[in-house]
Amino acid sequence: MFRVQSLYLLISSVINFVLMVFINYYDFQDNLIEIYRGGAAGSGIFLLFSIFLHKKKNLQLKMIRIFIVVYVIFGSYIAFFIDLDYPSFFIFGLLSACIFCSLAKKYIKKDIELINSADRLR
Repeated sequence: MFRVQSLYLLISSVINFVLMVFINYYDFQDNLIEIYRGGAAGSGIFLLFSIFLHKKKNLQLKMIRIFIVVYVIFGSYIAFFIDLDYPSFFIFGLLSACIFCSLAKKYIKKDIELINSADRLR
């Protein structure tokens, strides 16, 4: 069965890996950028891992909520406090990853509601 939220999580993890490669390629030096590099790698791996947690939808939902908060924190820091050559690329990447995570969260909630309604019918 095709799961739309898996596609959204895959796209979001690919965006994280692209941002991480971009940071490594242009060798940005800042303390929080170094932390974000690890955060982008970690969130990309965890989002890939969360695709296979389709049996544990509540855990998926909690992980995605955490990543959305992390994306908002790093996006606001990059937008307002760091003087980078390409800040719009980072902000666009974080915003698009956040949007895809939100869409995945929407469809996971729909699955949870569908399972709950099927349980009520039994």
